[in-house]
Amino acid sequence: MSTANGQTRRGFLAATATVGLLSAAPGKLSSAEAGAIGTSGKPIRWLAFYGVTAEEAVLATYDIVVLDPAFQGSIDLVARGGAWVCGYLSLGEIRADDPSLMFLDHAALLPENPDWPGTLRVDIRHPSWRSLVLDRQIPSFASRGFSGLMFDTLDTPPYLEALDRIRFHGMREAAIELVGAIRTRWPKMMLIMNRGFALLPDVVQKIDAVIAESLMTSPDSPTGRYVWVGADQLELQLALLKPAKLRNPPLPILSLDYWDPDDTRTIAEIRHRERELGHHPYVATRSLNQIVREIR
Repeated sequence: MSTANGQTRRGFLAATATVGLLSAAPGKLSSAEAGAIGTSGKPIRWLAFYGVTAEEAVLATYDIVVLDPAFQGSIDLVARGGAWVCGYLSLGEIRADDPSLMFLDHAALLPENPDWPGTLRVDIRHPSWRSLVLDRQIPSFASRGFSGLMFDTLDTPPYLEALDRIRFHGMREAAIELVGAIRTRWPKMMLIMNRGFALLPDVVQKIDAVIAESLMTSPDSPTGRYVWVGADQLELQLALLKPAKLRNPPLPILSLDYWDPDDTRTIAEIRHRERELGHHPYVATRSLNQIVREIR
């Protein structure tokens, strides 16, 4: 998913394809009830916003709001309006300038992701990484009033294991175990996974929703424009999402597409196509730094 550098996370699909709502906050559904929301006919209004400030009253009109940890507005005001407020949490990589690095054993750090300058991959098997996530990062989210988490970069561990099965043996299993540990320790938090399709069969019962990022449209890096995803790529992604649809009850699929916010006609078409698939759509800008509201 987009972070501060304004790119989208979709680089590992081809590799990972070959490798093997909602918790109890005031006025919300329980986790057991939430799983049925995708088939209840009730749409989920959600968005991801990585800007620093926004009008809390606007954010509060959504059911689910995914925010960057650097958000400087009032989490409490958004939550009081009825929204689930989920914090962005990278589980497979870390920014080289992240202050959390001071608490991490550097033996847990792997080389930089060449597709993401300034971002280091991590050894998710390392106890220091697990401790950082479970004992520092998530408690920090909880203390600020976040009622959920959005896991990103979970494509990375299975990708690395597929790349070098000896050096990175157990990375996929460690990622699955970490998601399970988070669910066990914070049973009332909403847990959403962005992509991570290679893990989906094993975590589908442990999360409350999955984000299908760039399912139909995506920024085109060479041109800087927005493009429709090819039919073959779309079919591959839909096949990887089958565990979500086959779960009983089905796991809600939140689609995240990217398009020019001024092209309201195409945005309406994207949303329509996603809804035809049973998904809950949001169409955003490349950098996710503005709220793109649906025009009805």
